[in-house]
Amino acid sequence: TADLEAGSAAPSYVPSALRSAKHPVVALFHFAFKAGALASYLIGRHFLPTANYVMTFIFTVIFLALDFWTVKNVTGRKLVGLRWWNDSREDGTSEWIFECIEDDSVIDATDRNAFWLGLYVWPLIWGLFLILNVISFNLDYVILIVVALVFAGSNLTGYWKCSKDAKQRLQQMQGQLAGRAIQAMAGSFGFGQ
Repeated sequence: TADLEAGSAAPSYVPSALRSAKHPVVALFHFAFKAGALASYLIGRHFLPTANYVMTFIFTVIFLALDFWTVKNVTGRKLVGLRWWNDSREDGTSEWIFECIEDDSVIDATDRNAFWLGLYVWPLIWGLFLILNVISFNLDYVILIVVALVFAGSNLTGYWKCSKDAKQRLQQMQGQLAGRAIQAMAGSFGFGQ
């Protein structure tokens, strides 16, 4: 696995679209649990008898939880250098905490595109399923879809805020560096002494 992290050739089981990624296996898992949840929902919903509603619910939620955890704790950090969590204090209040990579230039374009594509498209898919179930007055699976939307929406919100925070930090850092550069130039010309 160290060779994979160093950017060597991706394993043959990685789809060709992800082979140029710096972290192809991580990018694969960014989509693997999503595919498992989607397959579990579609197969259980459309191809198995209604007696298997509970099993469909259980398997889909397990895949959704695995996807949520993987995206939140692994793929976000590895693919885009971002990480977030919510810290609950003893007094009952909570605080969102964001971490971002210092040097954004080390992020691979394929990694970044795969991450954000999966992050934005995932809630759209479940939103479409919600609309289709409501329009067809088939409300059996609405609870499951809402669970999926909560998981997907939480990751989307966390990373969106984290990305916004990262941009603000980058702008502050650039401003500080520019200020130091101006001070150094002014000092070299005898100003500010």
